[in-house]
Amino acid sequence: PLYSSAASDVYKRQIMPLKINVPYSEKDLAKEKGAFWDKDNKTWFVPDYKDINLFSQWIDTDKVSIIAKAPFWIGVTQKTCWKCGGMIDVIAFASNKFWIYEYSDDDEALQEWYLQDYFSFFYMPGYIEKEILDIVCSRFPTFKLGFSKTVNGKYWANHCEHCNALQGDFFMHDEPGGEFSPIDMDGYKAITLIEFPYKFDLPITASYSWASNEKDVLRYCPKTQW
Repeated sequence: PLYSSAASDVYKRQIMPLKINVPYSEKDLAKEKGAFWDKDNKTWFVPDYKDINLFSQWIDTDKVSIIAKAPFWIGVTQKTCWKCGGMIDVIAFASNKFWIYEYSDDDEALQEWYLQDYFSFFYMPGYIEKEILDIVCSRFPTFKLGFSKTVNGKYWANHCEHCNALQGDFFMHDEPGGEFSPIDMDGYKAITLIEFPYKFDLPITASYSWASNEKDVLRYCPKTQW
């Protein structure tokens, strides 16, 4: 079960929770700010209707720059490997409601969480929560950490199942008509959005994007359950 027995039915209908790491010595402060203890999952969590800036001290912002609200999706489509020409499956995390951790417009020294209310695929992820990553990689084993010459660094990327070549995210996400940057109905229909079976939000560090057709992407991409 997701919710503690102390949570009311109203909370159960409204909460899409974010897990936070609260030391035992700070549990009373977390509770005072509006966090709940989930005894079944043994974690503190923040209700969806709360401003997560109240809980920043318990979010590891050294690792996490985006929090995608549950439910989120795994987008799956196919592409031709740039190296061997084989047809392969590729994936990307996606959400239509997520928080980003950025510097304040009013104070350049202050970083805060800002809520984004639009659909985006996430790309070039450097960090994904291990519990989620293990589930995804068990189904999509060619999604793994790899070194990209384009960015001169490592990120979690799709690899060819035939030749193991890393399939760079830049062309799939930033180029109009790319696998995760569709511009027409054929592109939308080629992507299946799989709702991920996770009851908490997705902590991730990655790039995100906004497109003028983001509502069409969400509307027309086929959807299914994990």
